[in-house]
Amino acid sequence: MPHVQVNGTMIYYEMYGSGLPIVFIHDYSTSHHLFAPQTEYFSKRAKVIVFDLRGNGKSGKLDVETSRIIDTQCEDLKELLETLSIDRAVIVASSSGAVLALKYASLYPGRVINLILVDSYFNSDGTALGGKVRNTLEIIAWASHYLPAEMFIRSLRITYNNWLVAYHILKKELIQQRTTELIKQRLALRYTINCIDSLELKIPVFYISGNRNTWMLEQVKKTVSHFLKPNSQSWRMQCIQAICASRNSSIDCCWII
Repeated sequence: MPHVQVNGTMIYYEMYGSGLPIVFIHDYSTSHHLFAPQTEYFSKRAKVIVFDLRGNGKSGKLDVETSRIIDTQCEDLKELLETLSIDRAVIVASSSGAVLALKYASLYPGRVINLILVDSYFNSDGTALGGKVRNTLEIIAWASHYLPAEMFIRSLRITYNNWLVAYHILKKELIQQRTTELIKQRLALRYTINCIDSLELKIPVFYISGNRNTWMLEQVKKTVSHFLKPNSQSWRMQCIQAICASRNSSIDCCWII
């Protein structure tokens, strides 16, 4: 599959199927491979576009200032879709990729049909003591990415013991991750979280969180509650029960905002 020259860099992408365009945005520790199962499924029903963000996978280097990373990646995506003659698309994003998806929707609202955000949460509290402690722990965790990937494979296998498809994908991503650029992107999130707090989108936003990770579930609930605007007809929340057949487990909370 091809690379395309956009916005001063090379972006790797793959496109399959036809019909409604669905763009998948990976998080900052993986690549387009994260969505291999979803690509196989949805490409039989829609047009699927997966790609590697600048600084990830097979795409070009992350050669921009930290404060400009997420805006630049949004520009990359816009130009990629323009090159592919896609005016509007459904955007699906996982984890930290959701920050980019929300920023993209705020910059180019006319280009987004709706957003689907998976296991994503935002916490901009860096001033309180708890926030500072979390920041310190985050930095320590980031430094651990420079250790040999093989050190983490065993724990990854235990974590995904009941979901081997995910294990094999994440194992490959762990070995091939671009560590310095990963950390730069993590730092870039801090420049964007405060902007995300004040967003008021006029498009449907669908939040999904699995029920296996109770901590993540609570963070997602807090994020959804934060975005709900009292007495506003533009926002609504509806909890939906669904079944994730591939994992044989329920998706505990889905919200349409």
